[in-house]
Amino acid sequence: MMLSRDLSQTDLIHIGNDQSKSTSQSDRLLKYISECAIILNPDGIILNFNEQSKYQFQPEPGTSISKYLKSEHIEWLKACMLGENQESANLQFFNGSCVKECKGECIPLPTEDAYMLILQDINQLPEELIYANVFARAIHGLLIINKEGKIVRSNIFADRLLDLPSNGMIDLKDLMAQFKTNEKVPGFLQPLAPHKEKEMISKVININNRNYEFTKVTDITIGYHLIVIRDVSEVVEYISRADQQDTLKVVGQLAAGIAHEIRNPMTSLKGFIQLIQSDIKDSQKMYFEVINSELSRLETTITEFLMLAKPKNSVMKKINLTKVLEETVHIMQPQALLHDIELHFTKSDLESWTFGDANRLKQVFINLIKNAIEATSVKGHIHISIQRKNNGLIVSVRDYGCGIPKEKLKKLNEPFFTTKENGTGLGLPVSLKIIEEHRGTVEVISRENEGTEFNISLPLSS
Repeated sequence: MMLSRDLSQTDLIHIGNDQSKSTSQSDRLLKYISECAIILNPDGIILNFNEQSKYQFQPEPGTSISKYLKSEHIEWLKACMLGENQESANLQFFNGSCVKECKGECIPLPTEDAYMLILQDINQLPEELIYANVFARAIHGLLIINKEGKIVRSNIFADRLLDLPSNGMIDLKDLMAQFKTNEKVPGFLQPLAPHKEKEMISKVININNRNYEFTKVTDITIGYHLIVIRDVSEVVEYISRADQQDTLKVVGQLAAGIAHEIRNPMTSLKGFIQLIQSDIKDSQKMYFEVINSELSRLETTITEFLMLAKPKNSVMKKINLTKVLEETVHIMQPQALLHDIELHFTKSDLESWTFGDANRLKQVFINLIKNAIEATSVKGHIHISIQRKNNGLIVSVRDYGCGIPKEKLKKLNEPFFTTKENGTGLGLPVSLKIIEEHRGTVEVISRENEGTEFNISLPLSS
């Protein structure tokens, strides 16, 4: 073994092979060692190292460890690798003009044909060691970037979240380009910086379907900035729900103020039209049919407004959900036949009792089947089913129509949002509110030109 020899082309090939070996147990081990740790091959070539080593020495992969040690310390290391010496030693580690005194220990890694050099007590104050450990094991992600935007140090949380390599500096801007910014929460981080200080910049990034707050604190020391990463998924969800409730509240107040004022004159108009309809000429009947149709549509819209303004008091009792669905399918069968669409109902052999209001749940199922009919082309099929799963009941309404674009799926519970030309955008928010009152959940699966499936989960009653 020659630790002090220069590297040749053959050595570089050998290093590449050894580096591929060191990406298993040793790499994982490096993450959890609080002291400086360096992985060496049997020739003393540096294969890998942990964050503490990078911070203290800035070693270079592929270089010989002899570049950083005195000759007598190299002889000690050779003896350790050959198994002739198991004792630790006091070392001096060189890096340019910097000299660090430390205690060295060499541990063989037989499964990888490599060695781990651990350097302890690197003339640091105990407080500095504590700070290094706090940084590495913090419950939030921490990144230190230089003025060029390169990540020079990261902790365990950030390494796992962003899948950072164990060595080498990465441009933060290039790394973040692969993730999507959550534009729905602008100003979300103002409470962290109530005075709107310019040195604190924040945004929310979506990673693996969760929301993370990235806060940049500039100039923590000259030429370096700190990035703090927090998982704020629950907070973002809470804000989103609060916004929806505020919208529904405003809609309800608006509905309460105008719905009755519209309904009264509309009822009078409808009554007078019915009185004179028998005396009109055949050539004019078409106009009156259009008037009646439009008045009925207007009445439906007002009813939905009133549902938001003053929901009905639910009469909760033990009900057979299968029976409720059978009645709903029977009600909707004529409308499906008018559109030349077949309704297929599949029920479970097991009992399907739940606790709820049969009429309000029927309203939800009618709305979903009606939407499915409108989304399905002529001679299409709609499948309705109920089944038991664990301690709950799953009601599914599946069509094979036009589907809903992915970017619009998240807006289905927003009042006034609709994918239909003449829709009000109130039917689904009312339906979702009813399911929520029944302690249920709704899952929507949809693909364009393939169809949409609504899965409603309700608790099973004993």
